[in-house]
Amino acid sequence: MIERSANNFRADPTILFAIGSLGLGGAEKQLALVIKHLDSLNFNCHLFALEPKGPLRDYLRTTQVQVHSGGYSSEKSWTQKVFFLIRSQLRLQRLIRQIQPHIIHAFLPLTNFMASFAGRIFNVPLIITSKRALGTHQDRNLGWRIFDVASFRLSHWVTVNSKAVGEDTLRRDLGNAGKIRLIYNGLSFEALATNISNKRDVRETLHLGPEHKIVITVANLIPYKGHAELLKAAALVIQRFSDSIFLLVGEDRGIQTAIEQQAQDLGIARNIICLGQRKDIPDLMAASDISVLPSHEEGFSNVILESMAVGLPVVATNVGGNPEAIMDGETGWLVEPRNPQELAMKIVDLLEDPGKATKWGEAGKHRVVQNFSYEKMVAEHLKLYNLQRLQGSAQPLPRKTTSLIK
Repeated sequence: MIERSANNFRADPTILFAIGSLGLGGAEKQLALVIKHLDSLNFNCHLFALEPKGPLRDYLRTTQVQVHSGGYSSEKSWTQKVFFLIRSQLRLQRLIRQIQPHIIHAFLPLTNFMASFAGRIFNVPLIITSKRALGTHQDRNLGWRIFDVASFRLSHWVTVNSKAVGEDTLRRDLGNAGKIRLIYNGLSFEALATNISNKRDVRETLHLGPEHKIVITVANLIPYKGHAELLKAAALVIQRFSDSIFLLVGEDRGIQTAIEQQAQDLGIARNIICLGQRKDIPDLMAASDISVLPSHEEGFSNVILESMAVGLPVVATNVGGNPEAIMDGETGWLVEPRNPQELAMKIVDLLEDPGKATKWGEAGKHRVVQNFSYEKMVAEHLKLYNLQRLQGSAQPLPRKTTSLIK
């Protein structure tokens, strides 16, 4: 084992980040923002990705961060995956021995376990893992719970991005509340502003005019994201606003055909536009009237923050960290999951009152700027990385989980 003191940090500490892939998910976007900022400071950053392909790879080329491949492929057979995971673990351990990081910060369940296990082998001074969503994956496979409990115990700190995720983690992983640090997601408002095009031009590219009421949902096409209930709600909304259009933005994870068939069966196919995965999401949001997130479960949604940041009122389900972002009746509406009638009623309420929608959109924008900036998010990470020297300036979650939701 490599023996090093936790207090023996250099002026420019080496940080090793670990994550599954470099796609466009919420965790990946937050990690990219952290790395981008740390790269401008005196941090020597390395990134280990099980599958290093993805759109964020190009983004990271603008930094000095060194990206290391785990050589894993999710497209292999089960037996091949086991072999590739073992190989990836050995690559990770070899990398840690080579660069001797002062800090390891891992994201998402599999890499949380792999990195925390390897970090303990080589006595890395500070090991941080991150929980970004509710642990419902444990309900599908007992192995995930074993990995999560182990990584929690192997970590010095565990970051969560909402109080809801923190409560869920304590309940499922049987951990110590003193290990948990709440750091909300953050947005780069400058990047959003530079990406927003003229609203009319964006609508024209979609062959839509100013007369259309546009409702946008940004979520990968996965059953738990609630698209089935959204389409049922859309059918009710269209009865009131026949010119309303529902934009579905997100990667097809196997249900797009079923969604399109449901739209046909409901007689609303002409009002539903599936756009797939897009890089111009801020533009699409800016061209819309309302943002809707009908998920059955959430950790803490970047989409809600992005919607509010461009001035959209949001209608979202009252699950996970959603009520920590949305002020119900002030920046948007919270509705019960799997309730298309209530969802439709709240959408119609905002479409019928553009003045209120605009007022709530502005209130949401102000809330995001004040509470969810990427600068604030990065500052909280810096506090955590320097926790030994700052003597606990990052605030733990309260020990009584009943006090987490206010």
